Amino acid sequence: MTGMKTACENNSHWDAVHISFHQHRIAQQFVGQFLKASKDVLKHSNYTKYDKFHLWDYVAQKKADGLIKHLGFSFHAGPKLLDKLLTDHPEVDFVQLQINYADWENPDVTSRANYEMARSHGKSIVVMEPVKGGNLADPPAAVIKLFTDYAPDASPASWAIRFVASLDGIITVLSGMSSVSQMEDNLSYMKDFKPLNENEQGIIREAQRILGHSATIPCTACHYCTDGCPKQIPIPDIFAAANLQLGNGQMAQAKESYAAVTSEGHRASDCIGCKQCERACPQHLPITKYLAQCAEMLEK
Repeated sequence: MTGMKTACENNSHWDAVHISFHQHRIAQQFVGQFLKASKDVLKHSNYTKYDKFHLWDYVAQKKADGLIKHLGFSFHAGPKLLDKLLTDHPEVDFVQLQINYADWENPDVTSRANYEMARSHGKSIVVMEPVKGGNLADPPAAVIKLFTDYAPDASPASWAIRFVASLDGIITVLSGMSSVSQMEDNLSYMKDFKPLNENEQGIIREAQRILGHSATIPCTACHYCTDGCPKQIPIPDIFAAANLQLGNGQMAQAKESYAAVTSEGHRASDCIGCKQCERACPQHLPITKYLAQCAEMLEK
């Protein structure tokens, strides 16, 4: 009690505590607002701000204080920038990367190159988009046939998740699930996980070859593009409708789906070509070109 009383009577001590608490609250508010604005990912358009506003120093201090156990970041860019960040900040423990078999050699996503760069720095990896926004749960018919011919009871999603989980250095695979059946499917092959064998790796390579010739729009439905759209176009939903026709030849279903998602207007043809969506897209997709394609295909 004596020590507490002495501290309470020391005005300079409490002034310091107040200032420290005030700075902490400001830092918390700023970091939260900044990360929300930057979509929580490091990329070419924002990485310099992390130095400018001393965010690296802030999280390093929080780790030193014991509030952060493992420090990492989500990343949407290429291997050159990743190399720079991991060289400049060796204190990072892990990186969250978009990795899936469809994007393994995709020059816009650079899954393999980013994976290899992170591993060259000895970093563990958290995988996002292993099923590519759900696209690999329902891939083109030729890919489904390839999988079911080898393992009739294995879901297409299981192939996608096992592909990334079989890679060295993976600590977590983030799999979005929207039903109990999807969760049960994931648990069925992950609770007693077996990496892809040599035959299965060959099947994945054949699936990659098939997808390389696929005409589907490679949207992951992250919705980063929709927040600032001046015409409020539901871009990912339109692309999903178009892919019913582009990937599986379901023309009638594609038009029905398109009519449903544009029932209140905001059609693909409403695009004014401002390209804010393309600047926001982590996949660097030519969204305005795809919207024009969707309008031509689905609005006739």
